[in-house]
Amino acid sequence: MVGEIRDRQTAEIAVQAALTGHLVLTTLHTNDTLGAVARLVEMGVEPYLLSSALIGVMAQRLVRRICPACKTGYLVPPGAALAYGWKGEGNLKLQKGRGCPSCYDSGYKGRLGIYELLEVGSDLQRMIVANASKDALAQHVAGKGHRDLYADGMERAFGGDTTPEEIARVVHSL
Repeated sequence: MVGEIRDRQTAEIAVQAALTGHLVLTTLHTNDTLGAVARLVEMGVEPYLLSSALIGVMAQRLVRRICPACKTGYLVPPGAALAYGWKGEGNLKLQKGRGCPSCYDSGYKGRLGIYELLEVGSDLQRMIVANASKDALAQHVAGKGHRDLYADGMERAFGGDTTPEEIARVVHSL
């Protein structure tokens, strides 16, 4: 375990440990998984070393959960459903909290996690070695079905756990 990576020296120690066969778990403050790759390169880690050391990156955020005491359903207009990324059949029904004494009239009570996982395979390793831009990496992983924080959050909204507005507040404010 390595604490938070805040500087080049700590990043290089973590990479060297990973290159010698150790599983290294650490934290790095970035907005998403691809931001971690870019941040480590910006810190001075050589891309060829990073590509060999990195096997995966996870990003996580907490979002507010809809209050179960005042949760109510509503139908979303088709245009808005498409904007949310809805690909299901029929009309999209979402949930929201009306506000009640249990949630202090906020409509939310508690939190839940949304996650993004980036698995670094050989194709991504080659792109990291070539010092590909974050946009190029994003385009590549999107083509492979990568699910980002927004997609995971919207899945939770479609399931009635949180709202699209909450996902937009947390993810798009990054």
